[in-house]
Amino acid sequence: MLKLRELPELTPPPGLWERVLETQRVRAATRRLRRRAVAAAAAIAMAGVSAALMLDRPRGPMRVVLPPASPTTALVVREPASYAPLVEESERLERLLAELPSRRVMAGSTAGTIAGLEDRIAFVDAQLSYAAARDLAPTYREALWGERVELMNALVYVRSGLAPGY
Repeated sequence: MLKLRELPELTPPPGLWERVLETQRVRAATRRLRRRAVAAAAAIAMAGVSAALMLDRPRGPMRVVLPPASPTTALVVREPASYAPLVEESERLERLLAELPSRRVMAGSTAGTIAGLEDRIAFVDAQLSYAAARDLAPTYREALWGERVELMNALVYVRSGLAPGY
């Protein structure tokens, strides 16, 4: 039986440990990028689902109206809902976003996600300006403000998820 101490000592090839450490560093960086991409995709999906749910939900309180001609037929009329709470939430998110520290270095995928969210917010802002100028229905404006709040939530989430070292 051979004893382990009697085995010859082998020296690793030159640069082996440097290659091992570099491989581990690259794998760790790849894992970080993948986690950030998944988090950004989840934030965008959450914003999309929330916007879809918001557009699909009933607007404002309902009241039943009985037409004078037919007392057995009832009409359901939706009262326009106020979108003032959405405007306030949007302003709160704007302030929160302004308080976040700016990052000079970030992954390209994260920068792309942020740019995409900012572009969508700018598009909704243009629609809100048009809706105000044309005095469109309050339910349309409420849907736009709701979408803006969801996009702002996603932007705050992505921007605040950038921790130092990423």
